[in-house]
Amino acid sequence: MIKFSRQRESIKNNLMGRTDHPTAETVYSDIRQEYPNISLGTVYRNLNLLVDLGEIQKLTCGNGPDRFDAD
Repeated sequence: MIKFSRQRESIKNNLMGRTDHPTAETVYSDIRQEYPNISLGTVYRNLNLLVDLGEIQKLTCGNGPDRFDAD
């Protein structure tokens, strides 16, 4: 069982409210509005955890950065 995290929920909600496929950096800049002390590493860890849990998808596009999708 994974402990509830407000930051993780915020990351997931951010993705669910989007129609594009943002990079981790884009999600990070959005989440910093609500959590100014969050680190980019925390955003990456939570995005990868959400992928592992099957709650979001990671889209790997050739040489570009990974993008994420909640749909």
